[in-house]
Amino acid sequence: MKKICFFCFSLMFMFVACNSYDNYSKTKLPEDYMKQLQIEKTNYTNAIKANPKDIWKYAQRADVNKKMGNYEEAIKDFDAALAIDPDNYSLWYDKAWTYEYFRDYTQAIKCFDKIIELVPNNDRAYLDRAKMKERFNDLKGALEDCSKAIELNPTNDRAYVFRGNIKKHYNDDKGAIVDYSKAIEINPVNIEAYRERGFAVNAKDNFKEAVVDFEKIVELCPNDSNAYDNLANAKAILGDEKGALEAYNKAIELNPHHMYAYKNLAKLQRSTGNYSGALESLNKALEIEPKNKEIQKDIEDVKKDQEDSIKLTLQKS
Repeated sequence: MKKICFFCFSLMFMFVACNSYDNYSKTKLPEDYMKQLQIEKTNYTNAIKANPKDIWKYAQRADVNKKMGNYEEAIKDFDAALAIDPDNYSLWYDKAWTYEYFRDYTQAIKCFDKIIELVPNNDRAYLDRAKMKERFNDLKGALEDCSKAIELNPTNDRAYVFRGNIKKHYNDDKGAIVDYSKAIEINPVNIEAYRERGFAVNAKDNFKEAVVDFEKIVELCPNDSNAYDNLANAKAILGDEKGALEAYNKAIELNPHHMYAYKNLAKLQRSTGNYSGALESLNKALEIEPKNKEIQKDIEDVKKDQEDSIKLTLQKS
């Protein structure tokens, strides 16, 4: 049997973010909740009929429409309110994020353009427009907006983190690490900054530094299964099998449906010759995602390794 190089093999571990960002969802809402929202919508409609100039009733009905998934109706409500008060900063902001909900980033950017026109020194508006530009794949514009947000407010740690993320798109890991470190200097409990810096230093093969950052996240966020999974991955790459196993098991304890934790644990177990354990972990992962072809292939590969190991043992005896 061919011996597996632990270091090379462990580079395949999957690091995951603590929180995925995706507001858009087609999940069907519970019937009782929808009925309650319909009642609220009717009440706001009646209130608007009674006082058509009340901009906040339009805004409140727009919020209900968003909850119901009626994003186009929500936009119409914001347009009606803005027709009454076209310079209302809050209404433009709500309209921008409504466009973001259904991923119309072009229109969201136009809303932020208006917000910046109304409040030109608002660092938050520049940062939020940067986020829309990044999703629209305008990385240059996003980078410029982040830098402007930092210029307006040098203590905006979130702007440093997001600018670091954009720099990573440009493969500027060194520049990204500088921005993440600055964010941590400003706000020592910024979990996202530690996480992204951990990913960045890991990409530069600074695995010990990655462990330090992921350990800090675990300290700040002790119930986050992804944090433990990322810590385990970094420790596995360093060859700390015991520490990695403890962290993987903690991730699974916190979230028994953490497919990546099972997969990563299986990689570690396979690399150390624990094929039975690897198969058990992979089967757990497959229970979570039964149609995952990658997991299915991993199971076949581990079985092959196990068979080869048995044959080699028999030959030696």
